[in-house]
Amino acid sequence: MASMSTNGRVEHAADAARDAFSTTRESFNEAGDAVRKAARVGAKEAAAYGREGADRAYGAAQDVGRSLATYVKERPVHAALIGLGGLMLASLLFRRR
Repeated sequence: MASMSTNGRVEHAADAARDAFSTTRESFNEAGDAVRKAARVGAKEAAAYGREGADRAYGAAQDVGRSLATYVKERPVHAALIGLGGLMLASLLFRRR
């Protein structure tokens, strides 16, 4: 009779261990799902932020291009002199290296 009692306790302990393992596995799966979901949301937000920044940079570059084109049309001599001065400065900087 003592052996049945011992077997019963062992079976009960085994059941409790299986339940604990199952609960732990489910908790890890849920945590993994939460992490994957957060990563997807973070990646989508980062992509949207990057697209927004790229759009702003592209718009600014277009504005600069239009301004330069207007300046060159209105003052071609000044634009040419500024361009030559920039080339001379660049050549001096690259020669030092």
